[in-house]
Amino acid sequence: MDLDADVTAAALRAALVKGLQHSGRITSAPVAAAFEAVGRHLFVPGVPLEDAYRDDVVFTKRDVDGSPLSSVSAPWLVATMLERLEARPGDRVLEIGSGGYNAALLRHLVGAGGSVTSQDIDPEVIGRAGRCLAAAGCGDVRLVTGDGTLGVPDGAPFDRVEVTVQATSVAPAWLEQLAGDGRLVVPLRLRGMGRLLTFTREGDDWVGGGWDQCGFVRMRGPGAVDPVVTARPAEGVRLRWDGGPPPHGEALAAALSGVRREVWTGVTVGPSEGTRPVVDLWLATVLEVFGRLHATADAQARVGLRTLPGGSPATWSGDSLAYLAMRPAGSGGSRFEYGVVAHGGDGTVAGEFARQLRSWDRDQRGGPGPVLRVYPQGAPDVRPAVGRVLERPGPPMLLTWP
Repeated sequence: MDLDADVTAAALRAALVKGLQHSGRITSAPVAAAFEAVGRHLFVPGVPLEDAYRDDVVFTKRDVDGSPLSSVSAPWLVATMLERLEARPGDRVLEIGSGGYNAALLRHLVGAGGSVTSQDIDPEVIGRAGRCLAAAGCGDVRLVTGDGTLGVPDGAPFDRVEVTVQATSVAPAWLEQLAGDGRLVVPLRLRGMGRLLTFTREGDDWVGGGWDQCGFVRMRGPGAVDPVVTARPAEGVRLRWDGGPPPHGEALAAALSGVRREVWTGVTVGPSEGTRPVVDLWLATVLEVFGRLHATADAQARVGLRTLPGGSPATWSGDSLAYLAMRPAGSGGSRFEYGVVAHGGDGTVAGEFARQLRSWDRDQRGGPGPVLRVYPQGAPDVRPAVGRVLERPGPPMLLTWP
């Protein structure tokens, strides 16, 4: 790269850092310094400089069907995870899922006294990361090809473990290879929803919180499990669920062509309150049968659906289906009301759904939100009044609300 390009890249890095600070994604001086020091363009060769510094994901490998297999994550998400991780000078860090850029940022954060190990199941991804890291002057990052769910035992204990691929459970190895005061940051798919969680130890257990919405390339390998199942009850309509009893396809189709009703709750929110992710988690906890309903614009018009962007939390029973909806509350677009749209003959499904929305408004709104607790294998069965045991391989996980 010539001198002018170097100057341009430095200016683009500075502008990116400023934007991430303004948005609240970068909140600490060490993370800001790492972003300013490490050239993202070195990890996306062939991409125009301006695109390399956009706050967006760059996919670096795809499957034969076009599905992404590896990527350099969007800077806002990289920054969020690094702020959560709180890597310190001298720390030993394990990264699960390699791309190079995040490992280089980690290397800057831990300094000469620390170390970074980056693991990926794909040798092609590891090879690419190694070339990019060498170009960035980070050739001392240890690169390991292997199943990420097994970690890197010969490098343990680690002070920090950061998982940069979508997981569906907390692998026992990640916790076993963490130091007692360690910290794990991992994007988990819980009941079909992607959330970024930070785990720290509390006695014999690990407690996770944070709950940022996120999307990642899925984890691959024999230890990776994708429990999400999809039903298609009508053209342009998808119902996805993760655990629990599956719906009957013909019954769902019958529900969509049956009686339609709306139940509005009187629970109103402002567009800037950001309640949707919290409400989605609440419904995923309290509804025994839970999934997400997606519909194209054409299907919404044809079937009479009013699903929300990103999919609506949904529940079903027999030949009935109910899902979350919103409508304007008053004029001006300053308030919206939560409600339930139901299809089929069982009116109690919509009634219970609406009752739980009102319960959230009464008991949880504005509160600290949920906690995901991970117990050691063989721990006693603990089920609080408001909580859900997540059906996963590995350590027991319990989603609870205060």
